[in-house]
Formats: sequence, C-alpha cells, structure tokens
Amino acid sequence: MRQALICLAVGYGFGCFLSAAFAGRRRGVSIFQVGSGNPGMANAMRCFGFGTGMAVLAGDILKTVAAWLVTALLFGRTAAVAGFTALGAVLGHNFPFWHRFKGGKGVAVTCSGVVLMLPGWGFAALLAGAAAVILTHYLCVGAVVIPAVFIAPAALTAGPAAGWTAAAMTALAVAANWKSLVKLVRGTEAQVDVIGLIGEKIGKNKKS
Repeated sequence: MRQALICLAVGYGFGCFLSAAFAGRRRGVSIFQVGSGNPGMANAMRCFGFGTGMAVLAGDILKTVAAWLVTALLFGRTAAVAGFTALGAVLGHNFPFWHRFKGGKGVAVTCSGVVLMLPGWGFAALLAGAAAVILTHYLCVGAVVIPAVFIAPAALTAGPAAGWTAAAMTALAVAANWKSLVKLVRGTEAQVDVIGLIGEKIGKNKKS
C-alpha cells in the first residue's frame, strides 16, 4: 500500500505539469481560454500549429516517463509500479492542483502508461484505439477504447493490481470524455477525419 501511494504521489506531481499550458504561456495566452479550452495536444495543435501540438504530445509523454523512471529506481521496473505511477500522472494531468483541479483528458498520459506497464499489450491497445478513431471518426471513442481493451491483458498477464489500475484509467477516460460520449449518443458530436487533418496540418507546416 505504501509503495502504491508513493507511486501515485510521484505520478501526480509530474502529471500536474501541463505541456499545453506552458506552450500557451510562451505565446502570452492561456490554453484554457482559447479553442476548446482543453490543455491537450489537439487543442494546442488547433490553436498554435502542428509543431506545437507535437511538442505538447512529446511533453506529456516525457513527464509520464520521467515519473516512471523515479518510481522504477525506487521500487523496480514492474507493471504494478508503472501502473500506479501512470494512474497518478493521469490524475495530475486531469486534476492539476494549481488550476483548481481542472485539467485535460489525459489521453497521451494514458497511452504512455499502458506501454510502460506492458509494452507489447500496450502498443496493441494503442493500435486498437487508433483503429477505433479511424473507423468511427470520434476521438472520444479511441480515448476510452485504449485503456478498456488493456484491462484484460493487464489483469491476466501482470495480476489483479494491474487490471484494476487499467480499469481506473478507463473510468477516468470515460469521465474526461463524458460530454463527448453523450453527444455521440445523441448524434451531435462532431466527427474528425484524423488522417486528413494531420495531412492538412503537415501540408500547411511545409508551406510556412
């Protein structure tokens, strides 16, 4: 229990660093007040360009890896250590104390977490999430599919603690994307052609 709490605390501390908020401050604006208001890669890319969006993605991945490196040094490189650390990082990203516990959706952090826990199954979960987005054109579907499909492999491969950690990340993903999921059910959620959007952004970036 003590080990799990320390991993959660370390992960939370690193998770509270929001790369998109930092990118916004460099431009003299608050990421919380532009675009969708979400401090994540998609909103940063929409507001500041493709390059900045990729930098934000890299920052969110790196903070998760950095937190894991700390806890791995303390407790070893186990799936449980990685899982509790990643869960803490998602909590920090979604509920940063410095912004009155209103943060992002934790997609990049969750993706990083499942790969750190079990690389093979983690990458398989990422592919499943990407396929879900490409097929449905809904980002919120992919965000939930990734941790959801990871639950069973985590529990069967690394034990109940890993499975419960994956389930907790799934619950956080559902909560973070709840409004979008409700809109999806009602038929009012906007679809996104991810491949086309990325191609468009890359094209504009080359022209500039």
